[in-house]
Amino acid sequence: MSAENAPRQNEFFDYVRYIGKQNKDFGELKKQTSLLTKKDTLYLTDKQKEFEDSIREYEEKFLVKQKGTFIGDVVNIKIEKILKDIPKASNGRPDSLAVYNYYKQHYWDNVDFKDNATMRNPFFFNKLKNYLDKVVFRHPDSVSVEVDKIIQKTQQGSSLYKIMLAHLTYSYETSKVMGFDKVFVHIIDNYFKTGKAFGIYEDESVVDKIIKRADLLRPLLIGAKAPELQMIKATDYDKIDKMGFELAKTNEEVTKIFYANYNEINKMLYKLSSVKADYLILAFWDVDCGHCQVEIPKLLEVYHDLQKQNIDVQVFSVYTQHEGDKYLKYIAEKGLDWINVYDGVHYNNVVEKYDVYSTPVIYILDKNKIIKAKRVGVEQIKDIVKIMQEEYQKN
Repeated sequence: MSAENAPRQNEFFDYVRYIGKQNKDFGELKKQTSLLTKKDTLYLTDKQKEFEDSIREYEEKFLVKQKGTFIGDVVNIKIEKILKDIPKASNGRPDSLAVYNYYKQHYWDNVDFKDNATMRNPFFFNKLKNYLDKVVFRHPDSVSVEVDKIIQKTQQGSSLYKIMLAHLTYSYETSKVMGFDKVFVHIIDNYFKTGKAFGIYEDESVVDKIIKRADLLRPLLIGAKAPELQMIKATDYDKIDKMGFELAKTNEEVTKIFYANYNEINKMLYKLSSVKADYLILAFWDVDCGHCQVEIPKLLEVYHDLQKQNIDVQVFSVYTQHEGDKYLKYIAEKGLDWINVYDGVHYNNVVEKYDVYSTPVIYILDKNKIIKAKRVGVEQIKDIVKIMQEEYQKN
């Protein structure tokens, strides 16, 4: 391929061909190397470094020649800024901290956040993801600081500003990394609630929905005190059933029944805050949920194992539905000898209060009812308890 009367375009084609040839040559070399011995592995590692150094040198020369052009900007974002003359640390080894600091400080060199063309750079969003996932210290507070720094580099209201803010909002709202919903809440508090998200979405009602989502998550962030729950013990189901809550057809009828039986109900309410334990497992589940039917027996095993180790642990098991007879039957069949409760008087709005959009959902609280982990699998519980034990010992 070549371009007529476009020397820079042809130089770009040369660049693409060069990179393609290097990758092909290294691929062929990998096929020819058996990797059966340590010597083979070391040989291939050395060769890979040679190829990478060759490509980096070529790209740096290409970048100097193309400086100020769009394709120069494209390659600039692709190139990793690496410290070449690495100093020695006090132990005589290469100073890895110096390497990291240089890499982080120069990561965004010559990237123009004021130019909307930057968002069309094919390497930009991968570079952004790599920075926030791997370069920045992996903690929601640190990431929040870096998110602010990056957004502040852009021109508020520009296309790049809008698409980056929307991109970061979605990324952290849907993050699978526990605790990183805190970054999402930070973004909403500092940009959406302050009017700085205006124009990001064609439908402004989306902004209201996103703010509502952040407001729901805020009390559930790692480090927050778990919202209070005032539940009914499963063993009190018959008393509650006779009051007629499940026959009520409107919220008004439920409220009327509640206050008509207030004194009796008040004696039965079992508060989450009243449970005393160094480790409190808060589990939301449904008898008819297939996944729950697999996980709850596993949770019971973990609970008993922890008890055998003389660990002060309790399980506050919350049935998310209201079919008490079915709940009691399951408890008896499976031998669930922990705290079994449900929202029998429709007082807590459990699903929204604890963001239970699917089941099971497991939170782990410390002795002060502070959320230490959430939405975890049963297989993670013992490791989390171990980490919490170490924290207790330090304090």
